[in-house]
Amino acid sequence: MQKPSARFSCIAVDMGASSIRVMLGTLGPDGLTQREVRRMSNRSEILDGHERWDMDSIFREVVEGIHEAQEIAGGRAESIGIDSWGVDFALLDQEGSLLEQPVSYRDRRTGGMQEAWESEMSAYETFRRTGINSYQFNTLYQLLSMRDHPMLRKASTLLFLPSYIGYLLTGKAFNELSIASTSQLLGVDGNRWDPEILHRLRLNESVFAPLILPGSRLGSVLPSIAGGATLEGVAVCGHDTASVVAAIPAEDPGYIYISAGTWCIVGMESPVPLLTEEVFQSGFTNERGYGNSFRILKNIVGLWLLQGIRKEMKGEPAYEEMERMAANQGESALLIDPEDPGFYNPQSMQQAFDDFFLKSGQGIPEDTGGYISCAYLSLCFSFRFHIELLERFSGRNVRRIHLVGGGSQSEFLNQQIADICNRPVISGPVEAASIGNILVQSIGMGKIAGLDEGRSLISTSFHLKQYLPGAEKDLNRKLYRKFLSIKRSLKHDAE
Repeated sequence: MQKPSARFSCIAVDMGASSIRVMLGTLGPDGLTQREVRRMSNRSEILDGHERWDMDSIFREVVEGIHEAQEIAGGRAESIGIDSWGVDFALLDQEGSLLEQPVSYRDRRTGGMQEAWESEMSAYETFRRTGINSYQFNTLYQLLSMRDHPMLRKASTLLFLPSYIGYLLTGKAFNELSIASTSQLLGVDGNRWDPEILHRLRLNESVFAPLILPGSRLGSVLPSIAGGATLEGVAVCGHDTASVVAAIPAEDPGYIYISAGTWCIVGMESPVPLLTEEVFQSGFTNERGYGNSFRILKNIVGLWLLQGIRKEMKGEPAYEEMERMAANQGESALLIDPEDPGFYNPQSMQQAFDDFFLKSGQGIPEDTGGYISCAYLSLCFSFRFHIELLERFSGRNVRRIHLVGGGSQSEFLNQQIADICNRPVISGPVEAASIGNILVQSIGMGKIAGLDEGRSLISTSFHLKQYLPGAEKDLNRKLYRKFLSIKRSLKHDAE
């Protein structure tokens, strides 16, 4: 495809649980580019006995970022879109004011709520109705913990966090499909909130702002914020992972994506949800994406394993140095299951490894390189395991892997994934969430025709690299059988 000749600028706000970035995106003769304009750290803080997000501070930073972006763009930025993490929400009163600072998904109020919900509806029935698997932090369990709370009775409107920021910018109350789907409240068809679930939560559907599709235009940003410029609000894929997937430069449906960061997400795009009990038991979930698609995905502990090991190493060496230390351990290589709960938030990551080695009947590494090698190998075997599950569940052959996120910068990781999963790996782009945000704005504003054209544009605008698998080694086959054996034995013990 030809690169666009006309120049279009927009502002992408990418809200993460640890940092919030305002990016200036530009579409023009040089393709699609982005520039970081403003970044602020973000964290929840204890207030009134709960971990909460300071949305007032976040919004002030967003507004400052808008002004700075417009200054750089010479006032020519035409639109703005917001994406964020999932499940958390804001409650508004009848006047449209915030009732309380939103509670974080990390808050302990959801403790025991999964078990409490089981007395209302089985976990599998809830999955079958919504497509979403049971995670303790889901909006469903947050609202269940509030079911008899006066604050919920006062609420006139519930907005998920990117929609709340969009509401403050434009005055339009809405809930975008991809972020709404993370709640475990939305019917799997995406047309309405599940009435039976709302009934059991004692909630009226009217409290939820109307659902809209990503790419919908919202109208102008309020003049008091836009500062004299005309700036259109666009509902992008409000869930950051949906924005990531929109930015994957895929050429055909036969691919898997891995978003490699502190958490790793392994998934595929599908025109239909996968709702069998086996899919549910395997921990996959069906979130919504651009173009009414489904994102069939699994969250697993990812580079958190290496971050934890590095934290306990003297001087916290660079990851490149750690990769050099991860020498081939041969047939004696030790393995873990990254899905084991012991790795979620241990006081000592090395001790968590040792505990796993002990309960799985393995030895202890002789040096730190053994732990590092174990982490990389185990992650790659976990990717292969979940890719094979997705192939079986969907009936589709996976021909390539697209790796995005911070981990895509590691040549060592890319090549290990290609070799162990025995498929080509295309790495990049790194900053996929904000790129997907910009891309959906460009579609919504009529600057590019659709997602296929946008993905082609990404493939020519950003640095991508392909890693081809070597011949499958006997050692990899042997270690993968060991990995599967460990998973089976520990699952059997747990049952």
